[in-house]
Amino acid sequence: MKAWTLILIGLLVFLWTLLLTAPAATLYAWFASPTAPVHFYGVEGSVDQGKMQTLGINGRPLLQSLRWSFQPWWLPLLRASFHVEGGNQELNLKGRAALVFGGIDLAGIHGDGSIKALAAVAGFPFVPMDGLAHFDIDSLKLRGGIPQSASGIVELRSLAFTLGKNPLPLGDFKGTISTQPPAAGSSGDDSIKVAIETLSGPLDASGEIHLQANRSYDYDVLIKAKPNADPQLLNILQAGGLGQPDTRGYYHLRNRGNLPGTPGQ
Repeated sequence: MKAWTLILIGLLVFLWTLLLTAPAATLYAWFASPTAPVHFYGVEGSVDQGKMQTLGINGRPLLQSLRWSFQPWWLPLLRASFHVEGGNQELNLKGRAALVFGGIDLAGIHGDGSIKALAAVAGFPFVPMDGLAHFDIDSLKLRGGIPQSASGIVELRSLAFTLGKNPLPLGDFKGTISTQPPAAGSSGDDSIKVAIETLSGPLDASGEIHLQANRSYDYDVLIKAKPNADPQLLNILQAGGLGQPDTRGYYHLRNRGNLPGTPGQ
């Protein structure tokens, strides 16, 4: 082997070692964009292994005490991939996060979080609901902090209405997430669909939620109290401004709008 080849290999090994052991906080300070939707706070360790106190998205804290370890075998696919794990009682997860051109790709994400905490991250600081969300996300692509495609399952467990004196149990529900292509003959972007179904509990709910790449959303959901439901639930549905039920007793919830932070709002 020629001397220059050995020198080149040695130089590459040196640069690779230098990159992996470089202080993550310093690199983040150099390269992070102040306008990026994702921000790291309290960064410690190196690129190879480290942790941060808080990860925020669109100015809102998302995760606490997040740890990472670098996965270099994804580099040939132009992905800086990391195994991530952490959180607290409000929200915790583990899985793979990859930095790609223009955004972040998540895969194999499993975790739990309070519904109130997740709603706050989405831009809804107050929701009259409480409970636990369990999620198994096969894939999620974020561009500019906005989901562009996704697949997986989310379960809402022990969901309860919390505006009254005592929480009113509603039940357990499942949302199946998938990416939908644009309508035939159109040139629009893919959209994300969440198909809702009831697993158990006094409230029967089914329907769909759609999220577009431009941050617009719409939903069409049917709900009704089951025959053995608490009379308080019946009263809330009847007095909740939902209109008249259909011939099967279902109330129709339909609406469309834009997520908080959409340009022009």
